[in-house]
Amino acid sequence: MAQYSFVTTWRVAAPIAKVWDALQCISAWWPGMAAPVHLTPGTDGVGARYERVTRGRLPYDLRYVITVTRYDPPREMAYDSEGDLVGHGSYVLTEAGGETHVVFTWQVATTGFWMNLLAPVLKPVFAWNHNGVMVQGETGLARYLREQAGGGA
Repeated sequence: MAQYSFVTTWRVAAPIAKVWDALQCISAWWPGMAAPVHLTPGTDGVGARYERVTRGRLPYDLRYVITVTRYDPPREMAYDSEGDLVGHGSYVLTEAGGETHVVFTWQVATTGFWMNLLAPVLKPVFAWNHNGVMVQGETGLARYLREQAGGGA
C-alpha cells in the first residue's frame, strides 16, 4: 500500500463554535465531498461511523468509512479510516486573533490496486489532488460561513 501523510491548516474568519458546527455538515459546502452516510444513527461522538465519498480533480472516487475515536467539541475530532483509505485522521480547532485555525492531519494508505500500482510514478499527482480538495474545502467553508452570517457570497 502507498503511504500518505498530509497536514493542512485553514484560517477561517469565524468563531470556533461556528466553524465546528459547519464541519459537522461538510456536504453543504465542500465540493467533492459527497453527503456522508451516518452508519450508526443515534450515535454521535466516539463510536459514530460515517461512510464518505470524496472526489477531487482526478476522475476517481475514494470511498471509505470513518469511525470517530476522539470527540471534543468544539476543539477536536479524530477518527480511523477503512476502505479505499486506511489509517487515521483528525482535525483540531483553535481560536486566535478573531479567526479559527483548523489543522487537518491525515495519515493513510491507499488500498486500490491501480492507485498502488501507479503510486511510484503518480504519488505527487495524488498529493496534488488531495491538496486541491483541501483548497476547495477551505474556500467553500469561508463562503458558507459568510452566507450563514448574512454576508452573501
